[in-house]
Amino acid sequence: MSERPFTRILAVDDHPLPLEITCAVLARVFEGAEVQSASGLEEALRCVRERGAPDLAVLDLGMPGCSGIEALTRFRHACPGAVIVVYSATEDGATVRAALRAGARGYIPKNTPKDQVQAALHLVASGGTYVPAEALAGADSRLPDLSEREQEVLRLILRGHSNRAIAKALGVSENTVKHHAGAVFRALGVSSRAEAIVAAKQRDILPD
Repeated sequence: MSERPFTRILAVDDHPLPLEITCAVLARVFEGAEVQSASGLEEALRCVRERGAPDLAVLDLGMPGCSGIEALTRFRHACPGAVIVVYSATEDGATVRAALRAGARGYIPKNTPKDQVQAALHLVASGGTYVPAEALAGADSRLPDLSEREQEVLRLILRGHSNRAIAKALGVSENTVKHHAGAVFRALGVSSRAEAIVAAKQRDILPD
């Protein structure tokens, strides 16, 4: 799967050194992109108003004034078309899942090795969702009770296929795919594709 060409990137963190490092990594991964920085949510929102929405935003959750999922939600509302990756010192499973529900396409803990950070960013640029394995430790590993067709739909979801692509691959309508996907989500106890990917990783379900 080809990578999305991120040309405008915004990094948001209230700590100067991590922000500088993040910007350097982003400039290295996405060579030629314009990388901007903001030291907090309000500055980030002001940057969006003045310069337009970025293609990619890398957002810390631990900022003063408006931190956590609220910060992510506000930024997402201001930039509905931007791809958002959380880069945070917090890595518990509940926070990861909440961030994905709020619209994040990736969640990278700040203690992640640099080469893995770069790989995570490439994955997101290719349309995938990055979730740290450490955040999923201790999760329920039981496989959900899925029919053969539902398992096929899940495998294609994990490969990053859209509903239209899945319908074409299986020779069914998009409505049928949506029906099967809904059954998969219920079996996994999730409500979105991103959460399904997390749940599949929790249960060590991988596409063939």
